[in-house]
Amino acid sequence: MGVGPGRLRRRDILRPFHGVQIVSAFGSLRERCTAYRVRMKPGQAFSHQTACLLHGLPLARVFEEELDLHVSVVMPGRAPTTRGVAGHRIRIAPPVVDVAGLPVVRMDEAWAQMAPLLTVDELIELGDAVLWRNPGLLDAMRAAAETPYRPAGERLRKALREIRPGCASPGETRVRLLLTRAGIRQPELNADVALPGEVVHPDLVWRDRRIAVEYEGGDHLEREQFQYDIQRYERMREQGWTVIRVTADQLRGPKAAALIRRVKSLVG
Repeated sequence: MGVGPGRLRRRDILRPFHGVQIVSAFGSLRERCTAYRVRMKPGQAFSHQTACLLHGLPLARVFEEELDLHVSVVMPGRAPTTRGVAGHRIRIAPPVVDVAGLPVVRMDEAWAQMAPLLTVDELIELGDAVLWRNPGLLDAMRAAAETPYRPAGERLRKALREIRPGCASPGETRVRLLLTRAGIRQPELNADVALPGEVVHPDLVWRDRRIAVEYEGGDHLEREQFQYDIQRYERMREQGWTVIRVTADQLRGPKAAALIRRVKSLVG
């Protein structure tokens, strides 16, 4: 290719994986995957937590900080053993999609592959996130949970009983689970609520009672977003809505019990 030995000895060349030389940035997950892509054989795909993160799905920080890339291959293929890569052998070929030029198992498969590593509630949060991005994958998630020899398949099936399309964040999922497990009927999720001059989408809605619950996550710390939310809640109250704002510390202990009592008294 016209690259001489002297050039290959220059200090600006990085060797992140055996047989791979790069002069570009190497640090982010996508940059690491792009560097490893040249080593991948037909039938291999990024999977497990690597796939989840490439799809933009929410995972605990411990997975975000992991440096190893997870790559799966269908049996009888051999799992990669390169330094910096965690190889997996799977029995049935998964659906694979292109994500920025990278072969990545589809979101429903990535969700199912995480079952041995996550609790049921974490799988519900992750499953809600999949359906927020693509509501049409619910049947595929059910099929993935029923795949023969699927590790922790029963955990997936248990999670599916409480997964719902419409939750935009793990925090919203936690609020929904807290309330519905306490016997409060299922709300509409991020449903359209018409106000004079605009349509808003509260996190949880009981339309017949004009009750809305909003989870205040980290994005509400931005000043402009915070001010907009305050004005939005006021406009809803002017139209006869009761807006209950919930923060993370209200999802456990005495504060959680108080929240349940309040919502129950309003929703009936």
